[in-house]
Amino acid sequence: MNFIRSYFFLIFLNIWGTIIPIIYLPPALIFKKYSGQIADHGAKVWAVVGLWVLKKLCGIEHEIRGLEKLPKEACIVACKHQSMWETIVMHLVFHRPVYAFKKELLKIPFYGWFLRVMSGIIVDRKGGATALKNLIKNTKNYLAKNQTIILFPQGTRVPVGESTEKYPYQAGIVALYASCNVKVVPAALNSGVFWSKKGITKKSGKIILEFLDPIETGLTREDFANKLETTIEQNSKKLL
Repeated sequence: MNFIRSYFFLIFLNIWGTIIPIIYLPPALIFKKYSGQIADHGAKVWAVVGLWVLKKLCGIEHEIRGLEKLPKEACIVACKHQSMWETIVMHLVFHRPVYAFKKELLKIPFYGWFLRVMSGIIVDRKGGATALKNLIKNTKNYLAKNQTIILFPQGTRVPVGESTEKYPYQAGIVALYASCNVKVVPAALNSGVFWSKKGITKKSGKIILEFLDPIETGLTREDFANKLETTIEQNSKKLL
């Protein structure tokens, strides 16, 4: 039964991910001055409905902790990445959040077209120093517009129980911390228990996303990297 429900949710998510661009792309392209705001609103609608259907079909609820720890100003959120769920939920937490995403996603029909319009930072994983410079530049631009940046510091979804040796924390988040002069908020979660990286079947239960104490500016690169990794890993293990 779980497989059947999960399969129907997968079908829904793909259809819903096509409907939203069909609805929101035309006005976003017509009213170019407001294209980002229009597309970002569409992303929020997509997220709200998507998580509601996930709850009804697959029995997956969620709880968000630590909202009181979020800075009032724009910041960078460094979140553990175990499933697609955390690429959805931030639209419920922040006003017009900015995800950094791999450029390959732009090739997906409808969804990729929509990504070009909504707030987001395209990352070329093979771009080397040039890609890192673009990441820093775009991050600063969005922060200046008071939009919070969402990053997954390991760069990919990590199965529950896998080590940081196999999935190391990437240098990008350290470079942003050193360059942008804003607080970085670590975020822990347990989404991979219920929505696995592999396979279709989802397990009913409650996903917990916990925002942790912000890391203030001024640390050395090494101290920041160690503190970020330790904080996220220890607290994510607790949630398991």
